[in-house]
Amino acid sequence: MKKQMQLLLAFTGMLTASTAFAANQAAATLTFFDQRGLIENSASSTANITSVIYSLGTADAGIATWDTGAAGGVASDFLSDSRYFQTVTWNGLNIAAGDTFNFGTLDIDLITSLSPLSVTGSVLDEVGTSLANATLSLLWSDGGSTTVSLVEQAWRDTQYLSFATQTSAVPVPAALFMFAPALLGLMGYRRKLAK
Repeated sequence: MKKQMQLLLAFTGMLTASTAFAANQAAATLTFFDQRGLIENSASSTANITSVIYSLGTADAGIATWDTGAAGGVASDFLSDSRYFQTVTWNGLNIAAGDTFNFGTLDIDLITSLSPLSVTGSVLDEVGTSLANATLSLLWSDGGSTTVSLVEQAWRDTQYLSFATQTSAVPVPAALFMFAPALLGLMGYRRKLAK
């Protein structure tokens, strides 16, 4: 009986120490040349979405950029001409589980040269290489965050993105305290078998 109890404690300690689950989930749909978006916080999420960050990444020739308006968000990462920027952030949101957030319309253009700066609004990216650095990030009220890269595809194609945060069921310090007795239990059991 003592042997079975030692095994049970060891197994339970290791299992509990490594358990993790998806706490927050969301989906995003980007339409109209990736300039409009719908963010949906999953009904199963345990936290609210507090910020959405839409970035076209590091500016370079052949990379997309935003032009002029920030669609209600705050523009940042400006190019040498402040009409063009790489990131839009919507802060102060409170998107509860099962709720949605809409943004749009942004104006996407293509950088043809950084020095001197040259941007064109008349060329559409038909293959998606201009989205190589593009990401969409969500920040959650529980401190979690998730960033997803956009798919490198033609601007005209709708993007469907999924988000999930991982949360430990047991905080790391507690997991270590639970794992140590489990290891000691296994060592004791091995020693007993060796006798």
